Amino acid sequence: MANANNQSPSLEQYILVALIDIYRGLNVNLPVGLDPEVQNNVIRDVLSSAISFAEKQESMQTISDELFQCVRGNCQVKDQMAIIQKQSPDVINAKMLAAAYLLKLENKKMNLN
Repeated sequence: MANANNQSPSLEQYILVALIDIYRGLNVNLPVGLDPEVQNNVIRDVLSSAISFAEKQESMQTISDELFQCVRGNCQVKDQMAIIQKQSPDVINAKMLAAAYLLKLENKKMNLN
């Protein structure tokens, strides 16, 4: 990700971009040693935002159930690849929209418009 300030992307930005690619169905190779706490926090933020992007009640419930697991500390980016295989397009779309929205906020925070 190139930017005008020649800053490296934050770990949060990196994880959000990886999640967007995963939700798009792409295979993402993650580096070893991604901070599990940061992964958990980013995924938790994505899931809590995704609830409002879901269109169907059952999708909101699915995301809410996943969020509950995440709050208990059970969220890793690599697990999202397997989880989305079992989820509806509405759930995946809501998660992708939430990740993109959070990436936009993170970029704005770092003055990367």
